[in-house]
Amino acid sequence: MPEHAPSATRWLSLQEASARLDVHPGTLREWADKGKLRTFRTPGGHRRFNEDDVNAMAAHVAPETSLFVSATVGQARLAASAGRLASEAWYSRFDEAAKARQRELGMDLVHVLSAYLADSDKGWTAEIKDLGERYAGLARDVGLSVGEALRAFHLFEGVVRSSVGQLAAAQVAGEIERPVAWFLNEVRVSMVESLHEVDR
Repeated sequence: MPEHAPSATRWLSLQEASARLDVHPGTLREWADKGKLRTFRTPGGHRRFNEDDVNAMAAHVAPETSLFVSATVGQARLAASAGRLASEAWYSRFDEAAKARQRELGMDLVHVLSAYLADSDKGWTAEIKDLGERYAGLARDVGLSVGEALRAFHLFEGVVRSSVGQLAAAQVAGEIERPVAWFLNEVRVSMVESLHEVDR
């Protein structure tokens, strides 16, 4: 991250960049933290986003998929704040590091899913396998059984499906229910296969 903004480059505020990409500010912060967008901080501590990076990303993000990301992130935060996760017995085994891994993994899944929806003709086998293996790894590390791992994934799947339903109700998305269902099922299968491979 540059300490000072180059004068030849235009930098956008969090609100400006979020509006241009049509994504939640929290999503934009996470993209920046992962290095997907160049940023710097003002002396007051506010982030500024490289306009060229934002424009390049906007050209590759379909409006309905960026809305889908925002809706899913919002749903996940609501689920956590409403105590749905805390009410699950298996969740008590998640320490703060495991919770952080779970949040990061969920965001990565949503971003890969959004990219898949924007370009379903591309081969996504490697990305799906990686997601499944990472879910399996997290499940193993916190001591979840296969059944508990499936319940945990099912809870997140419900968040994603709820977001799809919201977009459909608002008539801002096309037919995405079936591809979303296929993608999530493939990740689930990859997770279970990875868990079983270790058990052998």
